Amino acid sequence: MGLASLVLLTLAGCRHRGAAWAQAAAQPEGAVEIVVLGQPRESPHTRALARELERSLADAAAAGRAPILAWLGTDFGRRGPERGQPCPDPALAYSGPALTELSRVVDDALGRGATAWGLPGPDGWRCDMSGLEAPAAPAPYAQPGVAYVLRVSERAELSLASSCAGETCTLAPPRDDTLVELVFLDFSFWHYRELVDDAAASSLLSQQAELLAALARQPPRPRLLLSPIPVESAGAHGVGGRNQRTAFRYLPEFVQDALAQGLFVGVLGSLERDLQVSEDLSDAILRNHRTFVHQPIFEVISGAAGGSSHTLPTSRGGALLPDLESEHLGFARLVIGPERVQIYVHARVAGRWRVATIELPLQPEPHPALRETPTIQPCHSCDPHDGAADGDAFVPRGPRPR
Repeated sequence: MGLASLVLLTLAGCRHRGAAWAQAAAQPEGAVEIVVLGQPRESPHTRALARELERSLADAAAAGRAPILAWLGTDFGRRGPERGQPCPDPALAYSGPALTELSRVVDDALGRGATAWGLPGPDGWRCDMSGLEAPAAPAPYAQPGVAYVLRVSERAELSLASSCAGETCTLAPPRDDTLVELVFLDFSFWHYRELVDDAAASSLLSQQAELLAALARQPPRPRLLLSPIPVESAGAHGVGGRNQRTAFRYLPEFVQDALAQGLFVGVLGSLERDLQVSEDLSDAILRNHRTFVHQPIFEVISGAAGGSSHTLPTSRGGALLPDLESEHLGFARLVIGPERVQIYVHARVAGRWRVATIELPLQPEPHPALRETPTIQPCHSCDPHDGAADGDAFVPRGPRPR
């Protein structure tokens, strides 16, 4: 096989689609910036990402913003959380050259006024580094628990608004100057039942349910759900994927109710080794669970901080077709203003960093009471009247075949 054929196979092995990649990145507007890092690991890819992250954080500082870094799970092995690889010594978990470099970039940002918050993710639970135990070595981020709320004001002032212990959670009184609330929930142990015993799982779920109930009793405001587990996915963990595990139907019931009732305007997740942005999850949720949600919910999946992973078309989730996706190393940023949220996705393609931008309303209008339903069949482009078996079963993830 010649070099040209090898290059063609390599290019065919990586997905990189969405109209936003062809546009020039707009200038950020807004005082609040959130940087989403998912599944960094000990690899050269993480070191390459650290350099781009450092440049991006310097740009934010020059613009007068102090970013909030959201670290949504760490991969403590080369094969990911589902292969059962040996766990590192907790005291040395973040001491390798790649994670040390990434931690240094985070520490430098903290010195300029940024903050870093995180959750353990599946590998953290598997390796007994969930934060519920006394850690042998501090993580590069703060973690008040596996359920907590950060309140961000219009002046970008940040405060911890929750206090959780045992099976209960309380919230600080609401503030009129709140721009957005960040709700961190890690229910990895719900999706990976072997990570904790039943008694511990029951207690943690009760705590998280109480937190969402307390939020629902407060005045409505823009809220983002941050979790290592996405709500929907077009990757290997989505409905119909090779490792099917991520979908609205697989979430704890109290999380489903909160999403359906419009408690969250957006979701920031990880788990998949790729980058995905979906402007609205409503159709995907209806397609796989027959549930109508109250309002549009956008989703950002940023799980490629430690490198990407190609998934064959036959092994990918079929309920969701993201508006933007890339199977390349990268991370996502959100810049939030009073009315709009700008999503920036950084991906390293062919050795160069590219940035795509999508802008969405911070407070979307609710869905109308009557609206046209999407194609329910698993195939996105099959005939909606005659059934999924009729017509071309083409999923538009790349150039349409001629």
